[in-house]
Parts: sequence; C-alpha cells; structure tokens
Amino acid sequence: MTATRAASIGRSIGAAALYAVAAFWVLCSFVATVEADNPEAFPGILDKDEAFGAFFSVSLAVLFAAAAVALCRRPLVSKAACTLIVLVCVYRAISVYGQFYGT
Repeated sequence: MTATRAASIGRSIGAAALYAVAAFWVLCSFVATVEADNPEAFPGILDKDEAFGAFFSVSLAVLFAAAAVALCRRPLVSKAACTLIVLVCVYRAISVYGQFYGT
C-alpha cells in the first residue's frame, strides 16, 4: 500500500468519524428539548435552556459536518451527507426558534 493510498483511507475514516460526531450532536438537539414536554421533572431547568441547548447542538453538528467535507476526498458522497445533516439542523433550528420568545 502506498503512502498516498494510506493517507486517503485515513482521511475517509476521519471523515466518517466526524460525520458520526455530527449525527450525535443532531441527536443531542432532540434530547435537549425533551424536558420542554415535562418541565416538572426537571426543576432546575430554565424555560429557554432547552432551546439554547438545541441551537448549540445543531451548531456543533454543522461544524463537524463542514470539517468532514473538508477532510474527505469523495466530494459527491461527502457533500450529500453534509447536506442531509445541515437540512436536519435547519429543521431543528426552525422548530425550536419559537421557544426563545414564548410563542
């Protein structure tokens, strides 16, 4: 195996790991809003904490997805995965936006 091939495999594995971390943060954005359904179960949580947590999580997910695109050499597959993650993050941001203002 040549050094170029080994580097390509390493970048692909690194990009896959970054996409896994981005998917984890998308999942965390859903978990951050669970306490909004039952606020009595979480007495220390403020009203706007879950929306902030969701925005923070989707921001990190987009950051990791962008890093994976920069790392990977397969542009079509990488850009498709990044687009999917960004679309889910935009959906989450829109769905929790009203919680900041009480609407």
